Amino acid sequence: MVEAAIREEIEVGPGLEESLTYCLDCRACEMACPSGVRYHRVLETGRNLLREKRKRPVSFAVKQILFLVKRPSRLRRAIQIASRLQHVLQPRAVKSLISLLGYKEHDIDSLPMTKTPKDSVQFFEGCVMSAQFADVNQAAKNLLMRGQIATISPPGQGCCGALHLHSGHIEEAKAMARSNIRAFEYASESLIVNTAGGCGAMLMEYGELLDGDLQWADRARLFSKRVRDWATVFKDVSLQVPLEGTGRRVVLQNSCHLVNVEHAGEDAVALLKAVDGDTFIAYPEQDRCCGSAGVYNIEHPQWASRILDSKMKRLEDLSPDVVVVNNPGCHLQMRQGMQRQNGNTEAVQHIAIYLEQTAQQAEKHAQREELHAKT
Repeated sequence: MVEAAIREEIEVGPGLEESLTYCLDCRACEMACPSGVRYHRVLETGRNLLREKRKRPVSFAVKQILFLVKRPSRLRRAIQIASRLQHVLQPRAVKSLISLLGYKEHDIDSLPMTKTPKDSVQFFEGCVMSAQFADVNQAAKNLLMRGQIATISPPGQGCCGALHLHSGHIEEAKAMARSNIRAFEYASESLIVNTAGGCGAMLMEYGELLDGDLQWADRARLFSKRVRDWATVFKDVSLQVPLEGTGRRVVLQNSCHLVNVEHAGEDAVALLKAVDGDTFIAYPEQDRCCGSAGVYNIEHPQWASRILDSKMKRLEDLSPDVVVVNNPGCHLQMRQGMQRQNGNTEAVQHIAIYLEQTAQQAEKHAQREELHAKT
């Protein structure tokens, strides 16, 4: 249908619009397709066509998100203001945006590198991650440091462009990609790590996104080959970092793109299983979409709620103490689910925060043991 619409063989009408806008873009179909069809390219091209031909009305909340993610400092300020307004009567236009906020950052101090690092990586900060989840980025850096991996955050980096690409703004996404490639090229041998499954998938596909750009195609491919989820890198050194839990039941809501694009979902599972004292509980839907899907939960709140309600019913049966996530959209969506279920939004934790807390717990335990031995 999309190809026919591009050739103007069929009208870009409501039927095409419905089929494209209600897709979650979770990429699970690509994992299942025996022919290896890259459906996301069809979807993104189709959405760009819809934006140009039908001039679809875009909600106030989505407009603001697409504007702010390109300006992380303004995004952080907007989040701070919106968090204070959560319990104030809100206009319908901003209610869906403000309802996603309210995350309270953990106090995660930067740890000094006490030993000579064995390796170093470049750290992609991300827009939402740096603006709303800076504690998560710091926790990941601390854990890598504990594994003797230094992190360097290149200046000049910005939003990965995923939300723009998925919303049909292909040229804007390409411009963001070029900017990030330029920022990370000075240390071209280092891996590039990040803490957001959606960002990681986007960064990993810059080579595909800019494939037709003669000036940038090779640079983009080299960039994408260097991209890893931070947990993938940490897993390789995690044996030298003791992780100690407190008897909690832990479940995982994996990022769709981490699983279906980066193929790194099992790295998170391996790390969670390695925590001594806590119990990791796997469940059939842990790799399925939670309904967040970029701005899907804002554009289609009823559909997103149905997906979330189904997942929360499963989690209610498991009675977890901690719901681990590895993507900001999933984080906010699962907080919303926990708020509806029992009000315990703090049970939702990014995997970096959870693991850093278990590393701190193990460290304190070792210090007590050492003190006890001396006395």
